[in-house]
Amino acid sequence: MKSLKYYTIITILSIIVLFGVLIYSFVRKNPLHSPVDFVMDLPEIKERDTLIALTSTNHIDYFIYRGTPMGFQLELLEQFAKYLDVNLKVIVENDLEKAGEYLLNNKCDILAKPIVITKDRKQLYNFSEPIASTRQVLVQRMPDNYWQMSSRQIENSLIRNQTDLAEKTIYITQGSSSLTRLRNISDEIAGNIYIVEIDSLDKEQIIRYVSEGVFDYTITDEDIARLNKQIYRNIDVQTSVSFPYNLAWAVRKESEILLNTLDSWLVDFQNTITYRLLVNKYYNKDRRQLHLSSKYYSGNSGSRISKYDDLIKRYSGIINWDWRLLASLIYQESRFNPNAISWAGAFGIMQLMPGTAEELGIDSSSGVEDHIHAGARYIRFLDSQLDETITDSITRIKLILSGYNIGYGHVLDAIRLAEYYGDNPILWDKIQYYLINLTNPKYYNNEVVRNGYFPGIHGVVFANEIYARYMHYKNVIPDK
Repeated sequence: MKSLKYYTIITILSIIVLFGVLIYSFVRKNPLHSPVDFVMDLPEIKERDTLIALTSTNHIDYFIYRGTPMGFQLELLEQFAKYLDVNLKVIVENDLEKAGEYLLNNKCDILAKPIVITKDRKQLYNFSEPIASTRQVLVQRMPDNYWQMSSRQIENSLIRNQTDLAEKTIYITQGSSSLTRLRNISDEIAGNIYIVEIDSLDKEQIIRYVSEGVFDYTITDEDIARLNKQIYRNIDVQTSVSFPYNLAWAVRKESEILLNTLDSWLVDFQNTITYRLLVNKYYNKDRRQLHLSSKYYSGNSGSRISKYDDLIKRYSGIINWDWRLLASLIYQESRFNPNAISWAGAFGIMQLMPGTAEELGIDSSSGVEDHIHAGARYIRFLDSQLDETITDSITRIKLILSGYNIGYGHVLDAIRLAEYYGDNPILWDKIQYYLINLTNPKYYNNEVVRNGYFPGIHGVVFANEIYARYMHYKNVIPDK
């Protein structure tokens, strides 16, 4: 009987272990919480051919200015992705707690934002070599008539000692690292500090409200505070509330190869002229002033991509496109310049060729609205030429964009080549290969090719660049 019980227990334990292994294997291959492939480390990222990075949108890290995606973190990421020889996909989440969930749930590979390294966070993530160092400062409003006051009078009206924060209300962004510091100060001074976390405003907006008198105080990183001091002259940012600390990017604990590669690259890149130029570009006082007050800076209320946004929104409706996609096409073609003329003779804000423009009933004397309307009608015509079996929206958009740039005959040649060689003729990744190879005699001499030799790479780059910029617009610019 004992022997039977022993074997029964062993059998049950074996079944439990086997069942556990099967569940683990299934979850690893089919993670319910992750919309992307399960990625553990750099080899899987390279196999996917895309680095998925999360960053914040603000006037330093990531923004749009006059239609151009910009930002210190964005350009660092672009340099790192180029080093890895992979594509870059950027997603935005300003709330650090939510950003951490993205990372831990495999929705991104790296948190590319300046994160304060704390003991608790080191238990969750691995941190890169520092990308910067800063300290936290109190942002407070100067007296209303400060320009009429002496320096001593101004100093006497401002908080300079952390003990004076007792019973004060301080506003910070949801998930801000300032929360921990404020709690520590409250314990250190044995006094209540009333902390209000706001999830609908970023750090810069809260600083603006301090300047306008809506809020009395906030705490933020010194570099952000000093840059905003250049805009809002009536704020003070001299009171430090922390020691200097390092800021770094974060990766998952298991991404050891990615971390080692990132650290090695960062150390080398920070010693280059390119890095120094980036620092000057985004932290230079005069350069910052150029866009911070502009209506074409994405961080400002009611900001615009271009002066023609209303027309672009109107005519994107006739082709069922997101208006930001049509705006990205126009940026690529003319930088929103209605007087642009290309070396090949294309003209106007939509850069239509003379023959196409004539068919659409416009010429160089036609107004901007007529040109945008004509360009949208031409896009609608190109869409009508595509087979209905091409249902993937990204493929369809990129084929239309390529046709807009290089002529539809070459796009149709590439589709026929994909079908001829047994590749999927309705997926962009397959079709672009044949577009690129229309300079290869093996392909342009094929019986299914009707338009002969052509450097189709131009259409591929054109389509990919427009779509990539469109994704940046979606990250930063509201859809209405």
